[in-house]
Amino acid sequence: MLAIIRKELSQFFSSFLGLGIMTAFYVLMGIYLWWMDGNILDYGFAEMQVFFDLSPWFFLFFIPAISMRSFAEEFEMRTFDLLRTLPIALNSIVLGKLFATLILVIIILIPTAVFVYSIGQLGSPSGNFDASLIIGSYVGLVLLCSVFICLSTLASVLVSKQSLAFVIGLVFNFICWQGMQEIPALETWSVYTHYQQMSKGVIDGSSVLYFLGLGLLLSGLIRLRLDLKFA
Repeated sequence: MLAIIRKELSQFFSSFLGLGIMTAFYVLMGIYLWWMDGNILDYGFAEMQVFFDLSPWFFLFFIPAISMRSFAEEFEMRTFDLLRTLPIALNSIVLGKLFATLILVIIILIPTAVFVYSIGQLGSPSGNFDASLIIGSYVGLVLLCSVFICLSTLASVLVSKQSLAFVIGLVFNFICWQGMQEIPALETWSVYTHYQQMSKGVIDGSSVLYFLGLGLLLSGLIRLRLDLKFA
């Protein structure tokens, strides 16, 4: 599994797409946080609610772009058959690709600590901000991204074209993030509801179990799809 993770990380950081996604994220988030209407300065409070409200929408688009090649490219280039001949269990291949993308998301988020520092300096007195709220929001964002990763990877394993995998992953993420929220009967089960709960600074055990359980379910569907494809 570690070999798969290293391979995926190496391909991401050596590609123009990977560096472009990271640059676009920082530039767009910086613009929305500090210059657009409704930015942090307009709120007048030392908090990052704007960042945590906008980040899911950015990752909803960015993660399918990162994950679209995970399996679709392997199928298109016919390298997955070679990968299966190596002494690596199929579960390790699936988990390796999922964890590699999650590590990428965490790496992308680490530099956003600059925003936290900046807000802390703007507080009165300096450093006066709600640390528990920010930590809980970061945990919730990482868990939400893990679901987006599983959905986008599921899209990639369904097709053999990267562009189609991107579109399907985008649709899956949007339905999971916003679609369920629009159906009253499913609202309490939506990822949006659980993410908002954690964004209040409360790392609720039920919400953590919800995200982990959903991730396991989607991982199982990815493995099932591979079993059916190569049965």
